[in-house]
Amino acid sequence: MQCKDIIAFIEKKAPLFLQEDYDNSGLQWGNPDDEVQKVLVCLDLTQEAIDAAKKEGAQMILTHHPILFRPMKSIHTGFGKGAMLADCIREGICVYAAHTNYDTALNGLNDHLAATLELQDVEGLKEHYRESLYKLVVFIPTDSLEKVRQAIYDAGAGWIGNYSDCGFTAEGIGTFRPGEGSNPYIGQRGDLEKVREYRLETVVPGDRLNRVVETMLQVHPYEEVAYDVYRLDQPGHAYSLGRVGTLKNKLQEEEFITYVKEKLRVPNVRIIRRTQSEPISRVAVFCGSFDGDWKALNAKKADALVTGDLKYHDAQDLQQAGIFTIDAGHYHTEKLFIKGISDVLKKQFNDVIIVEHYGQDVFDYR
Repeated sequence: MQCKDIIAFIEKKAPLFLQEDYDNSGLQWGNPDDEVQKVLVCLDLTQEAIDAAKKEGAQMILTHHPILFRPMKSIHTGFGKGAMLADCIREGICVYAAHTNYDTALNGLNDHLAATLELQDVEGLKEHYRESLYKLVVFIPTDSLEKVRQAIYDAGAGWIGNYSDCGFTAEGIGTFRPGEGSNPYIGQRGDLEKVREYRLETVVPGDRLNRVVETMLQVHPYEEVAYDVYRLDQPGHAYSLGRVGTLKNKLQEEEFITYVKEKLRVPNVRIIRRTQSEPISRVAVFCGSFDGDWKALNAKKADALVTGDLKYHDAQDLQQAGIFTIDAGHYHTEKLFIKGISDVLKKQFNDVIIVEHYGQDVFDYR
């Protein structure tokens, strides 16, 4: 297994186009061609995390927060980020970050947060990105159908909702006449050929279209491949910032505070109260720093918000909007990243050992 194999899997689950403009998700440093037997997963890349990776013999660190978040004008290898970079390079440790792309992704961090609070009927809080869809149609000789079809699906085509390998095939007769300079897979130059072929059609998300077409052309046996690509009018999957769902049972404010603290295993939280005292049923979650869009909460009829890193004036807006809010802290709303992505990696890669490193909250409470 190589670093690039794990990176490709992560970016299939959480494509980099989902990250915010200010973000720097992706490879932080290292050689994607390096072999990997062990991966350490953490929330923050700290010296403690690097020391744990060295002790465990990990060749790769997967972190949520990018350590190279802002451009570095110089690198001091004896202090701070520069020292950690140098340490990783000396030890041959590749570092990769899956940040806001994983927050937004389907079954990503906000979904983990909603699941931890046992919310039901979960939906997106507000649309962040809606993918475009294309129909790929390609004509394949009978003896190559399965090979080409599987390659297309492996490259990312054929997904409809939670269903994979979706496609349609129809058998027919293809005609062609090889000309001068051709090197036909079937037939002779100058002769009209009639070949039994299959028409394969499948759906492809826009961000995977180039990869799917390139893969198809590589494995297809014909010198000149007959294929069509159509832009579809129907919308693709909508990726959302935050989630909103319903509690199993309505809770009063004090009950809800206790409930959130127990579920997130957090000792202290900040509260923004409301004037009304109706029980809480519909809850929005927004891991890490809330973006301040209280209007989206009202549009989804949320009674409460669970988030972290609230700014003072955003808190005032939430109070005025009547949204009961729990700020559980950045660490405690995002530490779920470690187990969430580790479980997925363990299921996907049987030959790679996944080590979970939780570190600790940077804040201490008195």
